Amino acid sequence: MSNLTGIIKGIRNDMREDRGISGDGQRIEQLGWMLFLKIFDDKDKELELLDDSYKSPIPKDLKWRNWAADDEGMTGDELLNFVDQSLFPRLRSLNARDSRTYMVREVFEGNNNYMKSGINIRKVLNRLNGIDFNKASERHLFGEIYETILQELQSAGDYGEFYTPRAITNFIVDIINPKLGEKILDPACGTGGYLTSAIEHLKKQTKNIEQRKTIQKSVSGWEWKPLPYVLATTNLILHDIELPDITYRDALDKPLSEYREKDRVDIIIANPPFGGTVANNNENNFPANYRLKESADLFLILMIHLLKQGGRAGIVLPDGSLSGDGVKQRIRQKLLEDCNLHTIIRLPNSVFKPYATVATNLLFFEKGKPTKDVWYYQHKYPEGVKSYSKTNPLKLEELDPIKAWWKKRTESESSWKVSINTIIERGYDLDIKNPNSLRNTGTKPTQYYVSELRNDLSNIDTEIGNILHSLSYISDYDSKSLGEVCDVIKGKTGIKKSIPGEFPLVTTSEERGSHNKFQFDDEAVCIPLVSSSGHGHASLKRIHYQTGKFALGSILAAVIPKNKQELSTKYLYYYLSNFKEELIVSLMKGMANVSLSVTKIESIKIIIPSFNEQIELIQLMEKCENLRQTLDKSATDAENMIKSALNGAFHNTIKSNVRNE
Repeated sequence: MSNLTGIIKGIRNDMREDRGISGDGQRIEQLGWMLFLKIFDDKDKELELLDDSYKSPIPKDLKWRNWAADDEGMTGDELLNFVDQSLFPRLRSLNARDSRTYMVREVFEGNNNYMKSGINIRKVLNRLNGIDFNKASERHLFGEIYETILQELQSAGDYGEFYTPRAITNFIVDIINPKLGEKILDPACGTGGYLTSAIEHLKKQTKNIEQRKTIQKSVSGWEWKPLPYVLATTNLILHDIELPDITYRDALDKPLSEYREKDRVDIIIANPPFGGTVANNNENNFPANYRLKESADLFLILMIHLLKQGGRAGIVLPDGSLSGDGVKQRIRQKLLEDCNLHTIIRLPNSVFKPYATVATNLLFFEKGKPTKDVWYYQHKYPEGVKSYSKTNPLKLEELDPIKAWWKKRTESESSWKVSINTIIERGYDLDIKNPNSLRNTGTKPTQYYVSELRNDLSNIDTEIGNILHSLSYISDYDSKSLGEVCDVIKGKTGIKKSIPGEFPLVTTSEERGSHNKFQFDDEAVCIPLVSSSGHGHASLKRIHYQTGKFALGSILAAVIPKNKQELSTKYLYYYLSNFKEELIVSLMKGMANVSLSVTKIESIKIIIPSFNEQIELIQLMEKCENLRQTLDKSATDAENMIKSALNGAFHNTIKSNVRNE
C-alpha cells in the first residue's frame, strides 16, 4: 500500500509542475484517461492469453505497451505530439464495432490531454508502469487509493457534483440490500460510487464464478459528462467488472413514453444532480403536468417510471424537492400515490461539503403500493463534531443507530412518524421538522443556534483556507475590448409583452421570468442597459450569467464570447461583476433616464489571462461565493440565537409571575 500511495503522490507532484494542469479537476481528468488506457491494456493482455482469437479494439501502435510502457521510450516534444496528434484523434475516431471499442471511443471523445510538457507526461507514465493491474492484490489495493482520488473531486469546484461520500453509498446499498439477479440502475452514476458499493455487496453473496458473472449483467449506470464517465468506467474495472455497463448519455434525453417494460429495473440507487436546470429542453420529454426545469425533480419522476412493480429505491434529494407548490407538489403527490415512501433520513447540511452545503435527505420507497405513513429519522452530528468536511467526512459507523432503529421503529428525539392524511393536509409537503425535539418549547432552543454558529465558524475557517489555497496570480494577459472578443446582442422581449412559457426570461430582476419563445441557445453574460435606480443616477445592482435556451428582456444585452476556448463566459461574468462600477456604470449617461448603449458595452476593455488561469480564477470566485453565503447564514443564526435567548428568558419570567399569582 505504501508503495502505491507513493506512486500517486509522485504523480500529483509531477502534474502540479506542468503548466497545462489547472486545479484538482483537470489533474484527475488527466489521470483518469491514463489509468483507463493502462488498465485496459493490462486487461487486453489477460484476454489475449485466455482467447487466441481475441483482437483488441486499440490499434497496435496506440496500445499502452507499445508507446508508454518503456521507461526509456519517447519523451519531450515527440511524446507530446504523439499524444495530441495521434493518440487522441485516432482513438476518438474508432469505428465502434463492439462494446469494448465503443467504450474506448467514448472515453477519448469526452476527455483531454491537458499536460503541455512531454517530459512531465513521461514521468507520470513511468510511475503508472509500476502498477500491475493483472495482480488482484495490487488492483484491489489501488481500488482503495482510487477512492481517495475520487474523494478529491468533492472540493474541486463544480466537479463535486460527481462524487457521493462513500458512507452514503454504502449505507443506502446496505439498506436496499440488492440480491443476485436483480437489475440495478444508477441513472446519474457520476464516478460510480453506488455501483461499486452494489458490486461489493453482491460479491458477498456469490459462491462460484458463474454467480460472479451475473453481477456483470446486473449493474448499469448512465452518465452524460465525460470526466465522470471515464472515472466510473475505470472504477468498475477496478472492481472486477470486465466490461462496465455504463452508457454515455443524459438520463433525461428520452421521452418517458419510449421506455418499455424491459427497460425497467428492480433497484435504483442514485444521487441525482440538484440545484441546476435541465439542458436541451429535456423537460419536454415528460408529461405536461410534471414539466419543470429543476433537474432533481425530473429525475424523481424518471426513477418512479423506471422501477418495476415492487421495485425499490434509495436516493438523495435536497430539501427543496420536499416542498413547493404547482408542478413540484404534483410530483410529490405522484411519488406518494404510486410508491410507498416509507422512510426519509434527514442529513445535516455539511455532508456534501465543500461542493454543496444545502441540507439533503435519503428517501427510501417501493413502487406498487401507496404511502400510508412516512417515518423520519434526523441524523445528528456525533458528540464533539460541529460539521463535516473534506478532512472529517461522514463515517459509515455513524449511521449504525439508524440501522438498529430500522427494523424496530419507535418515536424518539431523533425519529417521528407522519400519516398520509397529515401530509395531504399540508399540500403534500414532506419538509416536516422533528416535532419531538421541539416539544413544549414552541421554538428552537438557544443551544441549537449556538451549535449552528459554531458550525458556521468552522465552515468559515475551512472556506477561508480553501480561498487562500486557491489564490493565484496572473502571469501574462491580453487586454481587448468586448467588441473584439464577444458578440453583444440586445434583447428582444418586452417584459409586459412576455407570454409565460417554458424558457427562462432574463430581466433586470434577480429572479428569472419565463417566456414561450427563446432568443438565445448559448452561454452568456447579460447586462442591463438602464440604471437600477433611475432619477438621473447611474447604478447597476447586478449582471446575470445564463446558459441554455433563454429569452432576454429588451432593456438588456447578451455578451457572448466568440471563442469559448480562449475566453470563458463564467470568467467574463465574474470579471464584469466585480468591476461593474469602474467598467460599466461609469459609461452610463443621461439626465433622467440613465442608460447604456450596445456600442458602449463593445468598447469596454477587459483583461484576458490564459484559459487555464481563467479556470483558476473561476474556482477562486466560486469559493469566495461559498464563503459569502456562509457569512450570510451566520448572521441569520446569530440573530435567531439572540431572539431565542430573549424568548427563553422572558418565558421563564412569565412562568414565575404565573406561579406567584
